[in-house]
Amino acid sequence: MEWKLGWYHSCDNYRTLPFTFPELTEVIQAVINLSGKAVRLNLSNLYGKTKLVFQKVEVSLDEKFHVKQTATFNGVARAEIVQGTIIMSDPVWLKVSAGMKLYVKLSSCVKQTYSDFCCTYDTTMTNAAFVRNYKGLPHLQRSMTARRGWFCLNEINILTDNMPGIINMTGDSLVEMGQISASVAEVMYRAYPEEVVVVNTGISGGRLLYDAPDDEQLYQTFGLSLLKRASTEAQKINPIWTIAFIGSNDLLMPLLSKEAAGQTVTVETFLQGILQLRRTLVERNSRFILGTILPFSLGHGTVPHTSRYIQAVEKRFKINQQLYLLPETIDCSRIVEDENHCLKAEYDFGDHLHLNKRGGQKIAAAICAKISAGD
Repeated sequence: MEWKLGWYHSCDNYRTLPFTFPELTEVIQAVINLSGKAVRLNLSNLYGKTKLVFQKVEVSLDEKFHVKQTATFNGVARAEIVQGTIIMSDPVWLKVSAGMKLYVKLSSCVKQTYSDFCCTYDTTMTNAAFVRNYKGLPHLQRSMTARRGWFCLNEINILTDNMPGIINMTGDSLVEMGQISASVAEVMYRAYPEEVVVVNTGISGGRLLYDAPDDEQLYQTFGLSLLKRASTEAQKINPIWTIAFIGSNDLLMPLLSKEAAGQTVTVETFLQGILQLRRTLVERNSRFILGTILPFSLGHGTVPHTSRYIQAVEKRFKINQQLYLLPETIDCSRIVEDENHCLKAEYDFGDHLHLNKRGGQKIAAAICAKISAGD
């Protein structure tokens, strides 16, 4: 048996908008597609400014933790994560099977500030909840319309005989929110039990070409450009497939951020960036699937329909025309847009920018068909 990646969700950098609680108990649900006899956990404090401490870290196959096991770290139940580091637990000898839901509970009774933040909206495969109480047990809500956040847990490994291929879903909030990535996992886990693991490395606000702007605290959470992080992600995760949804924020951020407004994004520079992304993934032996830039609309007063907005919409069409020519591209825009090139109402999350579960399933079906055809 060997340790294999069984679940992974990269943490975003919320150093500029951290969360401070006097006490915390959080529960994270992860659906596992591997069978094995032990698990171990990775806890992240890459972005915090101080050490983090969890007095208890527990693992269970039961959402209510009636039966549970304590995870230890170098033989100690107390988990201490020095700032700028990730720690790995000792093995937790717990038998798991493909399709199971695994639950992890982290509890802290000291006041501290958390900056390594993860979230999902689609709760079918990954779910989370927390309470500001050391002795509390949060209740997992199962909905698709609200953000479910957690801190520090970013990886679960399984001691297994399985040799799974990793599918990395990456890009921006279209991926991070989970409607696409969870739907891909649902299809692939049914079709290929114990053979694949779908991971999520999307970052809300992420762009292809440029790092997060510095002119507002929220913008600073948008992370490194995909071009900068793709190689690191591929080296760590070693995916056989990388599926990317990126580009909306390259066009929209110049309308919102003064810093981004001075950063050039042309059809040519965007296409060059995509080709560079492809080369990076080829070097890492990862096959590549790219979604076209989905329709967006910002007509709620945030950004008026100025000439710059109209130019961004027109640039989306021109970029997609070039992306159509690449063999890696799936024309996801045409799957979910109406005759006016807006998101169809039945696929709209409600903000005219993001997909609901039904929209995610439509695009996931196209992705899974392309993966299966390339087996």
